[in-house]
Amino acid sequence: MPSRTIRVAAGVVIAITALSYSAGDFDPRLPVALSAGFAAGTGCLAFAVGRSLTRALRRGEAKVGRMCGELNRVGRRVGSLEKKGEARHAECLRSLTRTDQLVEDGFERVGGQHRSLEREIGRSYTQFEAFADLRSLITPRAPLPPLRGWAASPDVLRMMTGWILRTRPKTIVECGSGSSSVWLGYVAERTGAKVVALEHEPRYAEASRDLVRAHGLSDVVEIRDAPLLPWLEGMETYLWYDREALVGVEDVGLVFVDGPPGATGPAARYPALPLLLPRCSEQVAFFLDDAARADDKVVSDRWVLRFPEVTRTTHPAEKGLDVFVRGGM
Repeated sequence: MPSRTIRVAAGVVIAITALSYSAGDFDPRLPVALSAGFAAGTGCLAFAVGRSLTRALRRGEAKVGRMCGELNRVGRRVGSLEKKGEARHAECLRSLTRTDQLVEDGFERVGGQHRSLEREIGRSYTQFEAFADLRSLITPRAPLPPLRGWAASPDVLRMMTGWILRTRPKTIVECGSGSSSVWLGYVAERTGAKVVALEHEPRYAEASRDLVRAHGLSDVVEIRDAPLLPWLEGMETYLWYDREALVGVEDVGLVFVDGPPGATGPAARYPALPLLLPRCSEQVAFFLDDAARADDKVVSDRWVLRFPEVTRTTHPAEKGLDVFVRGGM
């Protein structure tokens, strides 16, 4: 819509134009005056138009400025959103990386547990198979004591049973007592052997005697009290079973070394072979249980170096087993 000033100036110009066409008939000088008025009106109109255009331009510039400001704000907002989006994207990538690592760790743990379970199933099957073989050889007269754990494992007892049935030793010595005393007692009863078990703990000795009596094996298995006493060899001192408990023990054909406990001292089971070998028959086997333990590996290696007359074989038993044989088989 044109401004009021422009409308007025335009009206003046139109009016003067009209008068200039008709005024010549009245006065020859009037057209000149009207021409001057026309010029003045035209200048006024041009001024009004210019002023109006200037105001419109300023309003347009202001509007453009506001639009530019709004666009700048929108740009900053978009930039901020982009930065936030990038940060969020980076956070998502980190989260995905962590999740991927957790999944990989989880698969590795599951795989390890699976492998561990497979090994345990394999070990359990081996022990069950050995137990079935042992159980088929005896007819118990009371509930049999459990094996494994602190007690001997079935695979070790099966190997000792095989040695007893093949060589038929007169005397069997156990370093320690418990479930194995009963199981070995039943096998010894079949072959006519005698079992002597050395026990340093009086309460364990009495518990073992109760087991032996419950199975009617008192004539076959003897549990002897044998407290741990110092024994000196060279510069080394060991705590081992009282040697008085070995009185009358001769013709030993099998020794089961399952004690003293490892906590007794370093290489606690070492004295078994040097002290018992002189009491053994020409053919004898020493079964060193728990041979997988570092301390008993030391004992095993020392026996090999000290006694060249015995031959060592290593077996993959549940807790490790080294067998030292003199006289073959």
